[in-house]
This record gives sequence, structure tokens and C-alpha cells, in this order.
Amino acid sequence: MQKVLVLALLLLAAANAFADEYIETWPDPLGGWRDRWVAQYTNMQNYYVCGGNPDEDYRGNNPCGIWPCDGSDPMVLDIIFDPAFGANITLLEMGLQAFTEATLTVYDMDNNVVFTENLTTDFSSPYGCYCTLHTASGLNGVSHFTIGGGGQVEGNMAIDDMRVITDEPTATQPTTWGTLKSLYR
Repeated sequence: MQKVLVLALLLLAAANAFADEYIETWPDPLGGWRDRWVAQYTNMQNYYVCGGNPDEDYRGNNPCGIWPCDGSDPMVLDIIFDPAFGANITLLEMGLQAFTEATLTVYDMDNNVVFTENLTTDFSSPYGCYCTLHTASGLNGVSHFTIGGGGQVEGNMAIDDMRVITDEPTATQPTTWGTLKSLYR
């Protein structure tokens, strides 16, 4: 019995050493996304809600992702992570479809640029379904990322398939045996 208890404790300790993976795909309908990790750990909002439409399910002409906004200057999208969550991010990945010239820039917890990439405009339709994957890995935390540079970004930038990996489980999403199976694919 003692061996089983020791083995269980070792497995529990090892489980807590695994990273957590968070994925958002903004499926239809959109409304449920406000209860998931992007809405909980960032300032990202639905572009139409920022514009005064209270319907979180309204996605306009983007059937695959979301038109994001930050509730501020529409020329620059500045998505800020909750500091406790952002400090543990080791990978940030997202699909972007740009409808204006822009640059994606990722900042660490000390506001240093750790990743930057120019985005190519792509007017393929249906909008939001042709996102190009951008990956910043080997990070030591992320405070925020910005998209800006050429014109109005909010309403002209689709985001889909956003994923982060954190180097330790967060208190609000404990690692369980069920989530351990989906941490890495």
C-alpha cells in the first residue's frame, strides 16, 4: 500500500511539472468564447461588441474566427495578457488574415520585443478562413502583442486558432488526468 501511495505522489508531482496548452478556435456561435481562456486572460473583445452591438454571437462576415478589438485605438490592436498568466507563456501561436498592411509584434514581461513579423494582406474569401499561422516560441513570458502599422487594424484583421503553452499549470485551470492527455499533440 505504501508503494502505491508513493507512486501516486510521484505521478502527481510529475503531472504538475507538465505545461498547459490553451487553444481557442472561435467556433460558431461566438458567445461562449467569453467564458474561455482568451476572454479570461486578455483584454480581447469582439469588434462588433466594441462598436456597440451587444450580441457576442454576431461575427459579421467572418465565419471562421473573430474580428478582434481592444476597446481602444482602432489603428493598433494591443492584446494584453493577465500578468500572472502571461509570465508563464512559452509559446504563442495564432492564425491571422490581414486585410490591411500590418506588423505583428510580441513583447515579453519587460516590454522587450521578442518576435516581430510583417503580415501579408490576403483578401481570400470566406474571410477569416484563410489565416496564416504565426508562431513565437521559446518565450519567457508574454505581456502583450500588437498588430498595427498600415491602416485601421480593428475590423480588418481576422484571428483564428490561437494557442499558448504555459510552463506551469495555472491555478484557474488545474492539471487533471483528463487534461494531461491533451497537453501535447
